Amino acid sequence: MPGKMKEGFADPTLHDPHWLAFVQDKERLDVTEDWRRFRAALRQLERRHVGRVPTAALHRALDQYAFLCATHWKQTPRVVRAALRALLRHPLGTRRYAYAAAEYWQWAAKVSPEDLPAAEAMVAEVRAYLPSLDEHERWNTQGLLASLKR
Repeated sequence: MPGKMKEGFADPTLHDPHWLAFVQDKERLDVTEDWRRFRAALRQLERRHVGRVPTAALHRALDQYAFLCATHWKQTPRVVRAALRALLRHPLGTRRYAYAAAEYWQWAAKVSPEDLPAAEAMVAEVRAYLPSLDEHERWNTQGLLASLKR
């Protein structure tokens, strides 16, 4: 398995009251497209839940949320690249990595053509890994990749 798609740990279940509280707080977060305020809100969310939920799962969830918001809000290349670097520090597994690759590709196609080769390399990495997935996961991942259109 490629290094970035290495399966790591599973997130805690929603049966864990502390993880459930974190997820609910994240959903209630005052999401604003003002990147500084958003990052400050994420740091505040982290401070509220650190020590109650597994640290690695907390940081991965926050980095994933920051990356997805950066791409959806069409932030600058500097912001998106930094968010992607932070996300790729974590073991993501195939599903998360494929989703991040697709999001990065869509953002690059719309906002930053100079990032398109790097995004296409991530998508190619996912495509190369497809044969080793089980049938259901392969079908879902192929559907995700098929949705990528310029």
